[in-house]
Amino acid sequence: MLTRAFNLVLVFALVQAGFVLASSPQVRVRLEPESIKIGQRAGFFIELDAPAQSIVHWPAFSDSLAKQIEVLSFGRIDTLSADGQQYTLAQQLLITAWEPGFIAIAPAPFLLAINGDSLLVESEPLLLQVQAPELAEDAVPYDIKPIFKVPVTLAEVFPWLLAGFVLALLAWLFWRYLKKRKAKPAAESIWEKPEIPAHIAAISSLESLKNKKLWQSGKVKLYYSELTFILRMYLEKRFRIIALEMTSSEILQAVPAHLKEEEQIEWLRFILELADLVKFARYQPQPQQNEECMDLALEFVQRNIPPPEKEAGKNKTGE
Repeated sequence: MLTRAFNLVLVFALVQAGFVLASSPQVRVRLEPESIKIGQRAGFFIELDAPAQSIVHWPAFSDSLAKQIEVLSFGRIDTLSADGQQYTLAQQLLITAWEPGFIAIAPAPFLLAINGDSLLVESEPLLLQVQAPELAEDAVPYDIKPIFKVPVTLAEVFPWLLAGFVLALLAWLFWRYLKKRKAKPAAESIWEKPEIPAHIAAISSLESLKNKKLWQSGKVKLYYSELTFILRMYLEKRFRIIALEMTSSEILQAVPAHLKEEEQIEWLRFILELADLVKFARYQPQPQQNEECMDLALEFVQRNIPPPEKEAGKNKTGE
């Protein structure tokens, strides 16, 4: 009876010991192949058997396993098998080396948390053999493969063709512009024709400006620029005042010597000061002000038309 009880206890102890051994963490590493030539690749395989209730902290490998061993790629960590007692994790790294000799791979540490306890398990160290290529005494260095010539595609050439076409088109358009400009000289301005009296040139220019309807289309600043230019040209040609080089205040100081009516000076003052506000202060005049300036400019020119005999005298003397 005692012998039977002893046997049962022994069997139970052996079963418990087998369970502990079966569920204890184990790390397996291997190299395939274990020997490579310089630049060739090898697989570094890792497998870890861990208890089912454990949490594994997998080591974070860098881009090299040793100073001479380079990691080319990292495989993902996969679960190979799992049951109620343990599970198996695996990872593959693709490695290579560029220096001949025997290179040691240090053990990789694995940290496991089991029921509140920590357990450190390390892999076995490995040795990678890297062989230098055998060279004959009369060997000549050569490329592994000849240089591959990539054919030129249309997608690569098209941007250059397009750029060349655009440049050629721009050059042709510029040449046409220069040729057209030389062929057709600019028309002589009405102010440059000495045979045309100042009042006729001014009235013609004012009527032309009126027909452009600049301020009606929102071009108020351009309207007042052209209007004051016409008046300045008229003052230069009619009274020999260098109005184009004068400011508005200088013009108002110079014209009284040539005008008999104070009212006309006030007309000029109104037009020039309003034009300065529009051009320099971004003032937006009312539509009736724009029309009033045109009417006053025409009235100013008409009031200062010289008598026929005086105009004829000017034409004879060339003044």
